[in-house]
Amino acid sequence: MPEVLQHTKRFQKSIQELERVDADVIGLNEVTQCFLGMLSEEAWVRNNYMLSTVCGGEDLGNTAVARKFGNVLLSRVPFASLRHFEMASGREAVAAIVHTSHDGLQNRTLVTSVHLIAFPTQVAQRASELESLTSRLAIVDEWDLAVVLGDFNFHFETESSSIPDGWTELPAAQGKYTWDMAANPMIRHYLPKVWWGIGWSLLWPVQMRLDRIIVASRNRGSHVDLHASSVKLFADVPVHEGPVREATEPIGILMKLIGFGPALVQHVLSHRRQSWEDYLFPSDHFGLFTDLALISETTVGARM
Repeated sequence: MPEVLQHTKRFQKSIQELERVDADVIGLNEVTQCFLGMLSEEAWVRNNYMLSTVCGGEDLGNTAVARKFGNVLLSRVPFASLRHFEMASGREAVAAIVHTSHDGLQNRTLVTSVHLIAFPTQVAQRASELESLTSRLAIVDEWDLAVVLGDFNFHFETESSSIPDGWTELPAAQGKYTWDMAANPMIRHYLPKVWWGIGWSLLWPVQMRLDRIIVASRNRGSHVDLHASSVKLFADVPVHEGPVREATEPIGILMKLIGFGPALVQHVLSHRRQSWEDYLFPSDHFGLFTDLALISETTVGARM
């Protein structure tokens, strides 16, 4: 039986998408050692980016990469400092400060890649994790502008209210669903028990903005022009460049009909007989790309 998730093909497509967006800073979640090894061998990475960790590096034991939930940063600008913050879930957020200069104006930016705890019922735990992280970031004195990005696992729009005071989400992110059952057929294969069996759409949204970008600034240096900053989806195209066949069952309807029993087993297994060209995407999540517009004595921009 063929490999359903085709990791090598997905990793290669993800790397191509990252190269295409040509960002100044890249934040990654759930980085495995295999993916990190492939990424770090790319010429465009080796020639242009500093990485927060590398395979076999002395600090690998202090990051979550070895536990398959690694958060990794890549930056064109050298890191002025690098920190790891352990979360209650055991995962680690990675934070880097980069210094840039535009027309003689110095900017000290803190960028943090984070992956909050998952599952729809853990709303309070996510809020606590985010509050704890931003409180610890506030203690760091060496930044004027801060960006936290990654998989917040916000299953409900109401969870946006848990974003701590002083931090703001970019308005352009509204409507940018990074987890979308309708647009990403790989979810049915990545999480077949969720898709076929427990009636996900009866309880939780089938389109979610799991991934977020929030910003904060201090009364010095630059701050983000919220309405001039753009947010777009990326890595939202199939691995195979040809057409992807649509699911034959409407979202939610099939789950209502089959429930549990022999039909469920049949459907859970049937997804393994499809060709990867019909469903494979780089990930079950789409990525977010932001072009930050900064306001200060001069107007500057940064892409993440």
